[in-house]
Amino acid sequence: MHSRCISSFFQTQDLQYEKYDTDYNLLRWAQGYNFDMELATIEFRRHLKFRRFYDLDNIIDSKENKSMTQFFPLGLVGKTGKDNHLLVVECAGRIDLQGIMKTFQLSVFLEQRLRFQEMMMKEINRMEAINKKQCSVIYILDLEGLKLDPKLLTVVTGPYKILWTLVYTNYPEWIDTLFVVNAPSFVPYLWKAIAPLLPERTRDKVRIPSKANYIKELEKYCDLKYVPKHWGGYLIDKNGDPMCRDRLIIPTNEIPKSMYWTPSADCPHHTDLECVTMGPGQGVVITYKVYQQDGPIIFTLNRYSERVYYMAIYHSVDENGADAELEKMDDWSPEFLYPWMPSVDLVQSKAPGPGIYKLEFKNPQTWFRSLTVYYRVRFVNELNEEVHYERINE
Repeated sequence: MHSRCISSFFQTQDLQYEKYDTDYNLLRWAQGYNFDMELATIEFRRHLKFRRFYDLDNIIDSKENKSMTQFFPLGLVGKTGKDNHLLVVECAGRIDLQGIMKTFQLSVFLEQRLRFQEMMMKEINRMEAINKKQCSVIYILDLEGLKLDPKLLTVVTGPYKILWTLVYTNYPEWIDTLFVVNAPSFVPYLWKAIAPLLPERTRDKVRIPSKANYIKELEKYCDLKYVPKHWGGYLIDKNGDPMCRDRLIIPTNEIPKSMYWTPSADCPHHTDLECVTMGPGQGVVITYKVYQQDGPIIFTLNRYSERVYYMAIYHSVDENGADAELEKMDDWSPEFLYPWMPSVDLVQSKAPGPGIYKLEFKNPQTWFRSLTVYYRVRFVNELNEEVHYERINE
């Protein structure tokens, strides 16, 4: 199916997405769902609402968390010189994953990743506009320095996997091939545990080449003069650095324990929040009525759980619509699966206005295990002062 006619299959006229409206972006959604256009349209609409909630059209210009950039950097090297590909390097083995988990809230972690995705998509779209050819990424995941830790499997198959799934669900077909390099001897066993948790299309893109075959494999996708020397190419930066630190930040240190997250007035300890407990496969809906205000309304949510959970937020402009079914409301923040993190999260988003808001949590476990989610909802103005609202169900 040609990219120029693909837009006619997506019924999304009611959602504005000017910065994202390119033939190749739409083609990626069709490819990601094997050209099942009904399913692709459903997922594309969900992404457009996700974009709206997290303001992805403007996230590149938002204030960057410098500590997150230092300790969890993601590196866009540039073009590969072959097949209109981009080269990305992630030095995951050097990243203090345990420290990241204990220091940064989910929203900070997610914003860092989404900012990078949008920067990368901007460059992908630029190359596509110039070369009139679909662009994707050759991803080098460098595991040098990765240490065998009893908690590693829990982190990788838990929060890290959920976050990768969240990213890949919202950015289909952006990776052409992912090379895992400098892998310690235990990584094949780790991969056996992770692989069944990944979608088949994602698994098929992963390569774990031997050292002897790595360069030969890489050359199929990259002109080596565009690959930093440290990762098998010929590129060095203006300072003669084989890791090209003029464009890549290489993490080198563990995060100091003094930076670990601690409760605050904005993010209290989870025991100071409200909570709901759900049985296997069950969900809970909490309803709020927000009255007309002068100026913008900011939706503020603290959230915490010890296991993964589904969350969605629905809105209706009808202030008398407290009994409305969710299916008849706007899924302002569409349902996604979110990971557990040790810290209490803080989510803030400009609300669409007054009306009825419904916050839904679901327990993804269908057997035996109940789930408790802790939360606090506030509607505030730009000075962080509470506006007129009320909870209307118990």
